Amino acid sequence: MPKSQPNAWYALRRTLPVWSFDQNLRELVEALPRYSVDEVIIKVDTEEFTHGQPPLEWVRDYQRNLFRIKTEMDRIGVRYSVNPWITVGHNDRGRDDRKKLPGLRTVVGHDGTRCTCCACPLSKVWRDNIAAVWSLYAETDPHIIWIEDDIRTFNHSPVRYGCFCSEHMRRFSKRIGRKTSRQELVAALLKSGKPHPWRAEFLDMQAEIMIETVGFLAKVVHRTSPQTSLGLMSSGPRTHCLEGRRWLDFAASMADGQPLYSRPPMGNYNEASLRGFYYSHDSIKITRHCLPPETIEQTEVENVPFTRYANSATFTFVEMAISFAYGSDGVTMNLFDHAGTPMEQEPEFGRMLAAKKPYLEGLARRARQPGVYRGIQLLYHERESYHKRLGKGADYGALGADGSATMTMLESHGLPTTYEKGNVVATSGQQLRAFSDDEIRDLLSRGLLLDATAARVLHERGFGAQIGLASIALPRHLDALGAFAAEEFFNKKFGGNEKTFLTLTLPDLGGRPHLSLVETLPGVEEISRIVDPDAQRQHLSMYAFENDLGGRVVVHLFDLASAYGIAFNHPFRAAQLQGAVRWLGKGKLPILARGGVYPLAFRKDCEDQTLLGLFNLTLDPWPHVEFELADGRRVDKLELLSPGGRWQQSRHLAASCKGGKITIRCDRPVLCDAPLMVTVRWK
Repeated sequence: MPKSQPNAWYALRRTLPVWSFDQNLRELVEALPRYSVDEVIIKVDTEEFTHGQPPLEWVRDYQRNLFRIKTEMDRIGVRYSVNPWITVGHNDRGRDDRKKLPGLRTVVGHDGTRCTCCACPLSKVWRDNIAAVWSLYAETDPHIIWIEDDIRTFNHSPVRYGCFCSEHMRRFSKRIGRKTSRQELVAALLKSGKPHPWRAEFLDMQAEIMIETVGFLAKVVHRTSPQTSLGLMSSGPRTHCLEGRRWLDFAASMADGQPLYSRPPMGNYNEASLRGFYYSHDSIKITRHCLPPETIEQTEVENVPFTRYANSATFTFVEMAISFAYGSDGVTMNLFDHAGTPMEQEPEFGRMLAAKKPYLEGLARRARQPGVYRGIQLLYHERESYHKRLGKGADYGALGADGSATMTMLESHGLPTTYEKGNVVATSGQQLRAFSDDEIRDLLSRGLLLDATAARVLHERGFGAQIGLASIALPRHLDALGAFAAEEFFNKKFGGNEKTFLTLTLPDLGGRPHLSLVETLPGVEEISRIVDPDAQRQHLSMYAFENDLGGRVVVHLFDLASAYGIAFNHPFRAAQLQGAVRWLGKGKLPILARGGVYPLAFRKDCEDQTLLGLFNLTLDPWPHVEFELADGRRVDKLELLSPGGRWQQSRHLAASCKGGKITIRCDRPVLCDAPLMVTVRWK
């Protein structure tokens, strides 16, 4: 084992196929210390060359190789873990394991599609086989056995949503006290309007089955290797709402008394856009929010379908830096193919890992200190799918949770977000249906930013007087309401001005948003209105309101899911949103970032210091950066993280204070591949 555990823990996921095993093992022994890798996670029977449900005899033969890997890793001081490619299975890919495992029950989708390889977790044949196979893995005494994200009830290709097999249907029929068919159940699940009672019953049943399933897997491992931990690769809490996942019960069952490891997905499997990192950082925060605080977190840094044609080494570094900046314990790196190709065919990745280790160590050492990430509070409720109201003809995927558009909208305009409690909260869509009246009153007593759909939910529930609305209509396509040109952002108090126009061609060149028409109550202050082609003001678009609970509300009367996209973003929009949230927070905004476009910024408050960071998610350098902080303390010292990982005072940093606001300015250009990290030490 390493003499001391690094702050920036590198875990490399690697497949050693049988036809190139000796060559690949020699390379691991030689290269891993040079790459500064701390742990190797051996992927077994992987990806293109998977046999489907793992054949017991094949795994028994391969087990000898796992013992060899462990011996060599122990010798060079690298930790050894295992990542079986399949739990129940991701996809069929032409494989039919019902022939190999007679009696195997496979996943049946909501539309009746049946898998031939992906197993129903209730299948006894699957359980018997996986117990035997995982016992062989456990005999090699791995540090962690990782459970893939196929431990879920969706995305088992060709099935999109499941499982509605005979055993699932039998259990559900027993729960409701009468026999029912798949078609009848699915119709109830997707019923428009108020949710059918069967939806909650089915989601409860799915949650219970999956809690029991991960507990079964943990006990299989711990019967053979009690000290081995289980690791969970997940698919994002908003998606897991589809199966009603109860995160804390799920985690406790899977941990089975040992430390639990979490691998939140970072997405960005290939280098489409730097803006994909908004999803990445949020995936870390929202998954952490759902799991027990003692969970050990190692993010999933992927490169698919491998080589620098998918992701460059530079893009990979930025993804790793985001992981450590947001406090992760380590990264798991899936950088190389599963066909036995030597890692050194593309030495750029290994060189990057070694070269960037000091920088990431310096960053992680500060970011992993106990503390709280500050910003505008986002909401998440694991029971949102229970309460969501669907439209006619809705797809099963519509049961997923809302909220991602709110996060991206705020972050891309210099307004960092958090899932910690804050004085300003932002929500959109139907999230609030899952919250109690008392919880909503608490939100309304603070600062609350709403879109039209969220405002309509509150009005339906009797909170119209607290959000300034006498009535609010269902959001309608803008062009169905008339001919409109732009949104005029005219209120100077909120950073606007006369004839300051924002496009209504949203979310992109081919779209138009949905808008709700409203009747407001006395006390509403207008921020913007929709204008016609002659620039004449028509329907209200955004307004502010102070309520009798002591709180403040800003409502943007677009349905955000229909409006947010690249065309939504604009310097005027940044002024609009920053003005709105500054007013909502009564001037006490934890952090606001300025200096360019598409920032990814954060603030973490620790005992006697604050860590500030900014990733520039554009190719244009930011000429300077300003962080505006609401804080009553005085700055003692500012430190900048150097490329070599050292925290140093710098002539490029300066602090000023005015009216309870502190501005931290860095006048050094910030590039996309060189994020800015600043420590503020307080007096």
